Amino acid sequence: MNNLIDPVVQNYLFYDFHRKSFLAKVILAVLVAAALIFSLLYGWSAFFDDLHPLEVWLWIPYAIIGSLVAYFILSFLDRERRVRFFHLVTILSVPLILQPIASYLNDHSPAKFWTVGFYEEGLKILPVVLLAIYVPNLIRTRKDGIVYGALAGMGFNILEMGLYLARVLHEYSMIETWYQQSTRLGLFGFGGHIIWSAFVGMGVGFAAESTAHGWQKWKRAVYFYLIAAVMHSLYDLGISSLGMVAIVMIESFFTGIPAEEAMQSLDTGSGPIYDGMRYGVYLYTIVLIIIMIVQIRRSFAWENTMQAYELSSEEESVITKAELNKLKRERLFFKRKYTDVPKEVGAKMVLYQNLLAMQKHTAAQLGNSLDSVGPVVTLRGAIQALRSR
Repeated sequence: MNNLIDPVVQNYLFYDFHRKSFLAKVILAVLVAAALIFSLLYGWSAFFDDLHPLEVWLWIPYAIIGSLVAYFILSFLDRERRVRFFHLVTILSVPLILQPIASYLNDHSPAKFWTVGFYEEGLKILPVVLLAIYVPNLIRTRKDGIVYGALAGMGFNILEMGLYLARVLHEYSMIETWYQQSTRLGLFGFGGHIIWSAFVGMGVGFAAESTAHGWQKWKRAVYFYLIAAVMHSLYDLGISSLGMVAIVMIESFFTGIPAEEAMQSLDTGSGPIYDGMRYGVYLYTIVLIIIMIVQIRRSFAWENTMQAYELSSEEESVITKAELNKLKRERLFFKRKYTDVPKEVGAKMVLYQNLLAMQKHTAAQLGNSLDSVGPVVTLRGAIQALRSR
């Protein structure tokens, strides 16, 4: 794994995992193995149904390309502790293992459209929950939870988009199918699946921030899951049409296209009806979106304040006064840069300093002596080594 993750970052991330009990690791292995086996034996056949797998996989590159802008935005928001290896693990674990299980459960549900949100949102968020429990240094804030929840939703949306493109192609023309199903990408790749799972991920992030235990720690994650699951199910039951119709009416008002004509534009391959299909989900989830934007800003502001506090007691060999001042002036969309060292070295120093601050904060929360926390010593040494180059 050293070739995939910086060894210093790996030491930081897996510090708590190595301290987990043998039983806890066995439980994780059993969960992953059970999900993988169930997916292979039952899930994939339910997912593809009467389609040939190649028909679906042929569309996956298009769905991936359509999601790239969303991924880079999420990656930027995760820049405090960005580890692309775990981005990939989160995105892939959903479509390759958990999404087929959701398809099987949906097919065997006595009330499919009522339960779809509960199955899909629960399975989408499972990798994020497991990461928060077993690799807690990866997800430390509500912002982290939002990012990883969104990545899980992205993985689900990519495979689902490939499935529906392949399925609908048997019913409509190529151009009409392409326009219709491309609406699943939403704006820049942020579709409904990403919004719902990001909202549940925020609850996981709140749990990661909390020092409580049991229900008190996880209750917001459960509440947010129930909210997202109900909204998802209602959306599939037909409420999606409300946002779509609202967009169509607004567009027809500003363009002068009669509403009746706008609603009948399905055969054209473009027009107000497609805009409604693409953007209606944002009207439906606008409250969730606003809440997450506010929490991302608050989370970054808190983390910036925490970093400045924790690093202010460090020696100049770890962070200089000039660097500390840059940290204090850092803003959500402007990452600090050290121009007196090579770009790559400066970026690593920023990353290691951020990780050091979070590790010190976590140790203080848990009442642990810094001398007993291995990553603190490792990170300090790594920063000093970079500075002496």
